[in-house]
Amino acid sequence: MKPSERDQVLVIKTTFKLGEGIGLTGHDIELLEPEIAFITENTGVEAVALTTTEGFQIAFATVPSYHLDSDAFSGLASALTMTGRLTIMSVFQKELDEIIVRAENGYIVVSSAGRLVLVGASRLISSLMQTVRIFRQAATRIAQNFPMRA
Repeated sequence: MKPSERDQVLVIKTTFKLGEGIGLTGHDIELLEPEIAFITENTGVEAVALTTTEGFQIAFATVPSYHLDSDAFSGLASALTMTGRLTIMSVFQKELDEIIVRAENGYIVVSSAGRLVLVGASRLISSLMQTVRIFRQAATRIAQNFPMRA
């Protein structure tokens, strides 16, 4: 990644939303903030969101030059997650870990994180494998604090 692009990633402004339907407390947000920072500091993603499996947005961050509707992005993560979970369960009888969607000019990574979902997008194809690795690490830590509900 070029230095100017890296500088853009570091100025990402993250917004956290609390909602009654989400059921997260201020303490929960304190646990999640470092994970979003870890992702933005260690990947080439230009947009990142943390959502519930139902698509309720908890956090969203983007570089200034990347124009993306945060609610649509969160909804996309939910749709991909639900479809992926049904597919993996039907075919392999296992839980979904992640979804990687790649095009010629970008990619989206969706990672299950317990009862939450991480989603990131970038036009920097060369950063895909680094992003997957970092998402796996962050998703594992988030899942430990926010396991699936029985």
